[in-house]
Amino acid sequence: MQKTALTKAVAIALATMGASAAFAQSSVTLYGNLDVAIDSATKGAGKIAGTVWSLNPAAAANVGAESHVVRIAPSVSSSSALGVKGTEDLGGGYKAGFVLEGQMGIDTGAQNGQDSRMWGRQAFVGLTTPVGEIRLGRQYAPMFYTFAFSTVEALGGADLQGFGLVTNNLQIRQDNQMSYWVKTGGLTAALSYSPQAGVPDKISSMRAPASTSSTGQILGGATAGTEAAEQGGRGQAIGLFANYAVSDALLLNASYHMNKFGNATAGSYNATSSTYTAMFALDKHIGYALGAKYTVPNLGTQVSGVFHSGKYEMDAGSVVQNIKTNTFALGVKHPIGNFAVGAQYAVSKFTNFSEGKDTALMLIGDYNFSKRTKVYTRFGFAKDDAGKAANIGFGPYGVNGGPLPVLTGLGSQETPFFSGAGANIGNTTRMLAIGVRHQF
Repeated sequence: MQKTALTKAVAIALATMGASAAFAQSSVTLYGNLDVAIDSATKGAGKIAGTVWSLNPAAAANVGAESHVVRIAPSVSSSSALGVKGTEDLGGGYKAGFVLEGQMGIDTGAQNGQDSRMWGRQAFVGLTTPVGEIRLGRQYAPMFYTFAFSTVEALGGADLQGFGLVTNNLQIRQDNQMSYWVKTGGLTAALSYSPQAGVPDKISSMRAPASTSSTGQILGGATAGTEAAEQGGRGQAIGLFANYAVSDALLLNASYHMNKFGNATAGSYNATSSTYTAMFALDKHIGYALGAKYTVPNLGTQVSGVFHSGKYEMDAGSVVQNIKTNTFALGVKHPIGNFAVGAQYAVSKFTNFSEGKDTALMLIGDYNFSKRTKVYTRFGFAKDDAGKAANIGFGPYGVNGGPLPVLTGLGSQETPFFSGAGANIGNTTRMLAIGVRHQF
């Protein structure tokens, strides 16, 4: 009886996974990354008096409140994730595959990141052919890979290489994406298109489950990618990526990103008065990035650099016609036996608009028990220079600050840097963390 029951259970499991006579040529893998730390984050009070931020309690809380918190913080040195992936060899150079990947907070066990979606990191099916791979579903944007290939870290909350990405969340992940990948020799390249990557009609800092059609939601929020007729091109996105391994030591890459907003507005929601205030009418965003990473032969020292330039173009009639950002980051990491030490530096600024700037430095220390497990420490700061108050058509009230607090307050990014500690306008955030990371 026990053997019969076991046989039936196995048969049901295989049927659920879509097994067939070719099951022996298929594989399904469970994998994950668990990263959690004890950290202390201190954020100085923002300088927002006399600006539009001071008019809205919800916006003021995003860019002005002084805070100090000791946390059990998830995803500090890398993003915690749990995934399932599978492949099936179809013969003749063809393979089918899939990836389902979500993010959890090890501090609470709850879904964490990507607006609390179960498979918010990746959810796609792919078909590999003799001339490349086609993927359909929620995927990383091609722009993401310039930063992922170039960093000496793993794009966690304390990785400063990602500063350019967070100027627009759709440069990280996109809903409804179709992509084509080619790998030949030292070249890896991708082209992507999405008819609705994740642009709501109202963009704000509100997140699921509190976000509604009245409050607006973050760019790339849980329902922002819902496809509907007659959106005027809203949400359409195109991406390009190319990485070339010049040698075993040197990688060079570049990427391009464009997404249309279709006259969507960016603004803030006032919970006290239950009102949404539009500040910008957006047309599209265009971004470029260049990256490189070099590993010194025989030493193992890694040196990396990323440059990103982006521009938000406004819809006709807006007081502000465009907002431009430039971001530059450098990183170095050196192994010493089981230890590794390093540092990262980044600067991100509005080259027009408020002319505000954010400067950050992060010190890195790792001890690797094995290839899978390490303990680490991170110590760093991010300083915001408020610049000047930019006129946006609200009488004497303008917008000041650098890209990190301003774009967070306007809902352009899903997960702020420093694992959610964020930054305030015109002040400094400091962070010290000691944590552990395990991969399986």
